[in-house]
Order: sequence, then C-alpha cells, then structure tokens
Amino acid sequence: MSTAVRVAILRAFVQSFCTMLFIVSSAAAQQPQTVTGEAILKHPIGQLSIKAADLLRAGKVEEAIALQPKEAQAEWKKESDQDRKAMAAMKQRRAPSVGFADAIRKAGVLQINGTSANLRVDLGAEGEGIAMAELEGGQWRLSVGPMVMEAAPKTEVRVEGADLVKHPIVALAMQYVDLIHAGKMDEAMRLATTKAQANWKAEPASERAESTAYRRKNLPTSAQLKAALPNSVLIVGDGRLATLNVISTTQRSQKPGTVAATSTTSMIPFAMENGQWRLAQ
Repeated sequence: MSTAVRVAILRAFVQSFCTMLFIVSSAAAQQPQTVTGEAILKHPIGQLSIKAADLLRAGKVEEAIALQPKEAQAEWKKESDQDRKAMAAMKQRRAPSVGFADAIRKAGVLQINGTSANLRVDLGAEGEGIAMAELEGGQWRLSVGPMVMEAAPKTEVRVEGADLVKHPIVALAMQYVDLIHAGKMDEAMRLATTKAQANWKAEPASERAESTAYRRKNLPTSAQLKAALPNSVLIVGDGRLATLNVISTTQRSQKPGTVAATSTTSMIPFAMENGQWRLAQ
C-alpha cells in the first residue's frame, strides 16, 4: 500500500471521527436539563417569570408583553384595543400571587429542552403556576405566562335541596348580591379572597365600572336567589373551591292549554381561604 493511500485513509478516518464526535457533543447539548428550587430563581427564566408575575399583578401588562419574543409582541399589537383590554384583564386575573417566588423555591421544576423551556410550580390550593420560554438572539424570552391553572378537583360534592339552603355559601351569596344591587361594589368585594380584592383594586376605574354593571345585570337579587334555590345546585371541589349554580325557571302561557318554561343559570364562584368561604372573583 502506497504512502499516498495510507494518508488518504488516515485523513478519512480522522474526518469521520471528528464528525461522530460533533454529533455526540451536539446530542449531549440537547439533552433535557432539569432545574429545581432555589436554582430556578438564579436562572434567567426564573427571574423573568418573577418579574412578569409582578408586572401582571400590578396591571402593567404592556411591560410584561415586552418580555416576550418579538413575534409575540407584534401579534399583540395587531389585536384590537377591545381584545387587548380583555386579554390584559385575563392575564392580570390569572397572574400568580405574591408568594410565587417562595412557591418556586419550595416546589418549582424548570425543564429546559435546548432552545425552549417550561416552568411548573405547585401553588397548593391556588392551583399550578406555569410559564414557557424560548431562546431568541441568545436571550431567554417568555412565550407563555406566568399564569395560574386551577388544579382540577379530585373529588366533587353536589349540595342541593335542604342541605343547600343551610350551607354557609348561600348566606354569603345573599349578602354579596344584596350589596351589588345596592351599588356597594367595594363592600361586596370585601367578601372576596385576598387575591380577588387585590385584582379588583388594581383595575382602572373604567374597568371596575364595567364589571359592576355586568354583575348587576347578570346576577340575581337576593329575592330571586332565594326563589331559585329549590332548583339550584352547589358543586364543591376538594373542599376548597365551589360554584353556586343559580337556576331560575320562568313559566308563561303563550296560548290556552300550553305552558312554556325557560331557565337561566348564573354561576357564582367561591374559594376557601383561612377556613372561611369567600367570593373567588
């Protein structure tokens, strides 16, 4: 075998070896990475998530949007003023509470897969906090969240009839709708959870006025609520969340011998806080 042939074979071997080494190195770099607890707070994604949560709770949604990738920011600007307003309100409502950083430290799990990542945080009774991020120009940007996803109840209990009438939620609902229809919305919100009250205070006056008008229009009076109780049902999930489904039925005769019945359902959400039922929003 000539020297030239030996050199060619050696060169081909070295090139093949280097190619294999590059492939192995690239594969290793793409292996999922898991970050937990305190280490998340030191990672750019954790710091972005905390900053965004603070901004969203304060109603500074536009500043939170600025933490997203350029494409997401452009899509946000294309939305109508009305749609942006509605989405901003939703983002603020679903923002994690002030204890988000502590929850991350105790139970956060950050999964990084190359140029994308997701953060999940057990928030106890509040639900699960989630955020998603992606690399853009060498920097992490938030693509989703942070937001709270309510944990699905493991058990549900239906409360109806005489048991519903005696349930403490009914008395709370009566007090709530009385205050709403009396135009005392601030007093009504004092019956809500700490988070719901904070969200209410953070809303602009115009949005609070719209919310008040909506509730007065769609929620029954205490007299209507009392009359609807025989047909209504309270669904309690895990003893921490509940929804009172107020079902009102109206009958009318359109012509002799016939009766038409229509029903409407109003849903009022509640949450357990410090051992007491409170309005959830």
